[in-house]
This record gives sequence, C-alpha cells and structure tokens, in this order.
Amino acid sequence: MSTPAGSAFWRLWRWPLVLGLLSASGLLTALVSDGWGDWWAWLGLGVPVAVMAWFAWMQDKIKR
Repeated sequence: MSTPAGSAFWRLWRWPLVLGLLSASGLLTALVSDGWGDWWAWLGLGVPVAVMAWFAWMQDKIKR
C-alpha cells in the first residue's frame, strides 16, 4: 500500500512543525507583548518543553 509523497511528508513533520511554530509564537509574544502575552508566552514555551520531557521520561522508562 503506497502513500502519496505529500501525505508521508505531513505524517513525519506535522508535530515538529506544530511545536516549532508554538515555540516561535511564544518567543515573539514574550518579546513584544504584556498581560495576556505573558500567559501565551508561558504556554507557547512550556508546552514544547513538557512534550520533550514526557518523551524523554517515556524513553527512559522503556530502556529499563
């Protein structure tokens, strides 16, 4: 069963692109905004870190 090239691309890069865009928007918001922007910056920078920590923890759990 073959998949179109575009489908394979999005399946591989969907979540890295989402996390990258979330990080970039968090960084940009932290630089130029105040108030609600502080909350978005925390969310935009915290979610990718939490995802990476979760996957690192799961990888460590699998190795044991």
